[in-house]
Amino acid sequence: MGFLRSCVVGVSIAYFKIFHKVEVMGLENIPKEGAYILCSNHIHWKDPLLCVSSVKRMVYAIGKEELFSSKFKNWIMRRLGVIPVKRDGSGSNGASVLEAINKLKAGYLLLIYPEGTRFGLRKGIKPKKGVALMAMEARVPIIPMAMVGSFKPFTKIKMIVDKPMDITEFLPEEGKKIELRNMVKLTNKVMDRIVELRDSINTEEIERQMNEAEDKREKKIETKIEKQKMLAENSEKVGEKEWIS
Repeated sequence: MGFLRSCVVGVSIAYFKIFHKVEVMGLENIPKEGAYILCSNHIHWKDPLLCVSSVKRMVYAIGKEELFSSKFKNWIMRRLGVIPVKRDGSGSNGASVLEAINKLKAGYLLLIYPEGTRFGLRKGIKPKKGVALMAMEARVPIIPMAMVGSFKPFTKIKMIVDKPMDITEFLPEEGKKIELRNMVKLTNKVMDRIVELRDSINTEEIERQMNEAEDKREKKIETKIEKQKMLAENSEKVGEKEWIS
């Protein structure tokens, strides 16, 4: 890990500790060694920073080519471990895909957002098949992930990491080409799992909020009963004093 990347990771860790309450679940599902593709929903420009700063391994990431629009930006992004891709579907990402596959074959982690943009599913954008292509070419498992949160200062963010997904059933036989239909099936399977993880976090959050609301309601009732008891006791004491006098 280079100096610049170490600085960015360090600053990111400090930022999320100070400005957010972050809860990460399932981090142990990412093996300490070996190549895997991390796939998550994309909700904010900061979520790659949260992922990279949470995982205690070198993580390369796929990023839009707009981030590399100048020599300086290109220099920065490259040293942060970001690999540029075009999002226009022009099919001119051969070099980038090959670079990503080589990183996987070298045993690194690769972070990809199949939606291709923030809130892609909500916008009705079909998930990109690149994750399936890279996983099948490099023959590596995929680790689905999900994030929930607004990323606004002093709000809570939740990230959940699933167990590695075996892709053996989608791989071609030796000497045969990857089939498009299997790429589509694998892409859909990954996205379905990401949605399940995301919804499980939302469900847990809703249940937590409901439980907190119920606890507050019960405490209010208990407090009200206590006050009524105290008032009754005080009234009795006042009545006793008046009777005695």
